Amino acid sequence: MFAVQVAIMKGRGGVFTSLFHYARLFDSAGVRAVCLYAGPAAQPLRDAGIDVIEAPRSITSPLFPFLPDFARIRREIRARGGDPDFIMAHSDLAMPALKRMFPRTVMMTRCHSDNFKHKARADLVVTLNQDQQTRAQAALPRTRVRMLGNPFVPAADEPGPSADAPARVRLNFLGRVEQVKDPLTLVRAFAAATLAPETELRIIGAGSQENDVRAAAAASGKTVSMAGWLAAPFSHFDQSDILVLPSEWESYSWVIREALHHGVPVIASDIFVHRDALGGGTYGLLFPVGDAAALTTALEHATRHLQEMRAMAIKGRDDLMAAYGAKPFWAKMAAQISEIQTARGA
Repeated sequence: MFAVQVAIMKGRGGVFTSLFHYARLFDSAGVRAVCLYAGPAAQPLRDAGIDVIEAPRSITSPLFPFLPDFARIRREIRARGGDPDFIMAHSDLAMPALKRMFPRTVMMTRCHSDNFKHKARADLVVTLNQDQQTRAQAALPRTRVRMLGNPFVPAADEPGPSADAPARVRLNFLGRVEQVKDPLTLVRAFAAATLAPETELRIIGAGSQENDVRAAAAASGKTVSMAGWLAAPFSHFDQSDILVLPSEWESYSWVIREALHHGVPVIASDIFVHRDALGGGTYGLLFPVGDAAALTTALEHATRHLQEMRAMAIKGRDDLMAAYGAKPFWAKMAAQISEIQTARGA
């Protein structure tokens, strides 16, 4: 089979992460694949062995079929493997041009938000959780909508936590230091918690609330470090680290899934995507959004029951791979492609 991913992006984020997981999925399944990409970080895709065709941003324009790049893109894709069997469009606005290029190709798109405006053009809409599935079905009554989730196919050489187990426990915030990620609630909860004196809090990331977080950290009188952005952040973890995600909102939680994959204990705000990723609380602790007192209680419990928390994370890792690893995810995806092709008489 031959597949195309397409993503037109302004920056990195969850969609960018998805490109790598889908590429590794296709590779594992023996599917030849290319990535039609416009964005600021094509080189990391190439460095990971992904075959990138650079797309003009005009591909999202209704006028694109009349521009010279239309024929060039079609020619470059066909040179890689002929007409694709299916396309995974991470960018909905690129679908009309690609459907015109390859009218018999199965067109799929995934939901990375709850904006379904342009998804009726797809042959298959992939949702990530039950809440999104319900919304998408209501918005797209005549479109095939299936809750497949995202594949989780980590790189074979992806670095993880060290085997060291220091006596101290370290709590870690990982993400943009912005209100939507709510780092200040974590700092307040850490300041109020009754913890061993050597317990640390590390803020990994950067953003507009850095000065506020520094001021709150200084007022807490406890050990809080600002690490900035770290490449391969879980390689900077050890066996005494805990991940804490107090976000007010997320579209998807790759970070939780990566943490579970590495056996890192997780505490997270009880928003739908976190609840879904943590199996309703089976794989980690949940607390009400913005509730510093409840988070304080969770921090105290987790630091005192670290091995129990690690066992929960390892259970999450095993269940994650059983549901979204390369083999089970490809089986679900391939079945949908086959059903669509059969219905067309292909």
